[in-house]
Amino acid sequence: MKARRMIASALAALALAGASASFADQPISQQYRYGQQLDVAEVISLQEAASASCSVVEAQMIYRDSSGELQSVTYLKQADNCHNQG
Repeated sequence: MKARRMIASALAALALAGASASFADQPISQQYRYGQQLDVAEVISLQEAASASCSVVEAQMIYRDSSGELQSVTYLKQADNCHNQG
């Protein structure tokens, strides 16, 4: 029984270490400025804040630039549910 508990603890520690390492890989997000030129070679993810109504929300794009570095930009946009209304 002790062996199972030790194995479970070890697996939990490995999972926690893996999760914290993946957060460490996230780039620091920069606020977009109107007219700013972005060097986007590949979009990795697009996320936006949840909104119950059609409103302006903060969104984030994580992307890889032409040199292969991960970048992140935060910007304002209409919520996705604005497009789903009538």
